[in-house]
Amino acid sequence: MNPTETIIWSAAAGSMSLIVLLAAAEAAYTRSRPSVQSLIYLGMYWLFFALLCGLPEILLPQVSAPWIHIGQVLIGPLRSAMGIYGGRQWLGSARRDRLTDISLRAMAWLCLVSGPLCLLLPSPQQLPVSATLTMVTVSAMLWLTMRAARHGDRLAWGLACASLLTLPLQLGLYWRALDLSPLSTASQAGVALLGLVSMSLIAGLLWLRNHQSRQIHPRSRSRRDPVTQLYSSAVTVRKIVRAQRRLARTRRDGALMAVQLFDPERLLAQVGHYGLNEIYSQLARRMQRHTGVVNPAGRYYDRCFIVLIETLHSPRWIRTMGLRVASSLRKPLEVTALNGERIKLSADIGVGLVHLSGAGKDVDELLHEVQGVAAAARAMRSRAALLDDISHLAVPVENAELGTSWRAMRTARSHPARALQPPRQRRTAV
Repeated sequence: MNPTETIIWSAAAGSMSLIVLLAAAEAAYTRSRPSVQSLIYLGMYWLFFALLCGLPEILLPQVSAPWIHIGQVLIGPLRSAMGIYGGRQWLGSARRDRLTDISLRAMAWLCLVSGPLCLLLPSPQQLPVSATLTMVTVSAMLWLTMRAARHGDRLAWGLACASLLTLPLQLGLYWRALDLSPLSTASQAGVALLGLVSMSLIAGLLWLRNHQSRQIHPRSRSRRDPVTQLYSSAVTVRKIVRAQRRLARTRRDGALMAVQLFDPERLLAQVGHYGLNEIYSQLARRMQRHTGVVNPAGRYYDRCFIVLIETLHSPRWIRTMGLRVASSLRKPLEVTALNGERIKLSADIGVGLVHLSGAGKDVDELLHEVQGVAAAARAMRSRAALLDDISHLAVPVENAELGTSWRAMRTARSHPARALQPPRQRRTAV
């Protein structure tokens, strides 16, 4: 392999590894079974490309040739088996087409059983038989995806196109691995480009189908409130519990914020259910604009929002954030009235804040306290209140005694009596 060929194959393999990294990030974010299966398949696709293009012999000379040969024999059938298994779920063949489902099951078992059996053949025949098995299964997969596309699955046309691109790619890779005859530099560049294009297309189709599955899954729908797109109450409670554990482990400080809307019935009489949902949506967006997307927000029930603020570098941030959120939510909202006109009205809200630490309070107690503080804030000028840890009373955030650091405040709270004692008089000698 000359330097130009090494650059071509290395660039293609590096670009394909970026797709695998993106799939890994998607799997870590969604933590769903289809995303993990997509990651495994794309990883095997990248390994198939890297082993057959000849890069291990150049970049990893310390790896012995027999091990590379065994990997080349096994990777094709195993990747095909994984692709067929994922394709069966991707196409939903068990619920659509009995012939397609039976054919995909048979091909998957054929690849799983026949792949390791290729190693029992004489060494010169192992890779050609493995290549033939892989090419046959990909051709059958192409026919089955076209059959599914004709039955009405629009995304199956993209999978059929990807399978069609995979055929010349596999032919070029096996041609190179078997060293039948030297390929020109242009032909090698074309095969490498086919590998990158087909893998990108497959990765995009896998993401689209996984996204569709998450949208219709009941558990995914229950994670978000349909009106505000905030987290549901169950998800919010779980996040608070996990945050308490993290705060206890890392010894950091945070806060819990509640935003409560009062007398929504008065607004319902003016704007109806559609307009009231629009009010909730606008309040949620304004609230998140100040709390930030890194702080998870949920809809605890219809008129109460909860925000978990897990990182507060200084206690005075509570005052700033509470005042900003309350001021923003009190500004007039423009919604559609019952007669279809756009009107402006103000929402009667209260913002409550409670210091959040990793120990000492149950999550139900915390939620009860923060809702009580939000209710008390309704009678305050700023409409934002903070629970005082010593008196256990709700005080306006602008009047709260906040120190410069959490450590100093914890020290003061641990010795409340000492702070109330008068200073000792210095004794003087007579």
